[in-house]
Amino acid sequence: MINQTLKNHLIIAMPHLNDTIFSKSVILINEFNDKGTMGFIINKPISKDISSSILFSKQFNDKIKNNIYFGGPVDLNSCFILHNNTYQNCDSELITSNLYLTSNKKIIQDIENKKGPKIFQLQIGYSGWEKQQLEKEIKNGDWLILENPKDFIFRIPNEKKWSYLINKLGINYNNDWLSTGGQA
Repeated sequence: MINQTLKNHLIIAMPHLNDTIFSKSVILINEFNDKGTMGFIINKPISKDISSSILFSKQFNDKIKNNIYFGGPVDLNSCFILHNNTYQNCDSELITSNLYLTSNKKIIQDIENKKGPKIFQLQIGYSGWEKQQLEKEIKNGDWLILENPKDFIFRIPNEKKWSYLINKLGINYNNDWLSTGGQA
């Protein structure tokens, strides 16, 4: 059992996790309590073409279209904005001193009107686990845990986030990695 909070921690998919959704995912945990866990995949942007033609009927400006991410498979009708500290409104949830989460429509309008956050990810859906589910997956060896390094989410390019963290944890990943997880 994990006896601390995982809020503002990253979980990093182990190399053997080849699930179509979570393979090489980096997930920011924003909620961890006795009811379950909620987080957002921070390294899987949705292409501009897909986001404007499939997900939205409204034509968002390019700044928004270029910052749409697949947050996870749960509630794909929901939208959350993970953003830096250049913007807050009454519904903004503080994650760290330089990271907020906001989920109301006003933030979208503010971004379109150039009054919103300067740096953000618009997350479609989220990743969620029932009570004790994530802890079991961690114990099984499917995820590594790392405290969210300052400025990591918006500083490291998406395609390098997973390998950056794997290397930071001292794992020498190569294609010969074991194809199954579990405990030794």
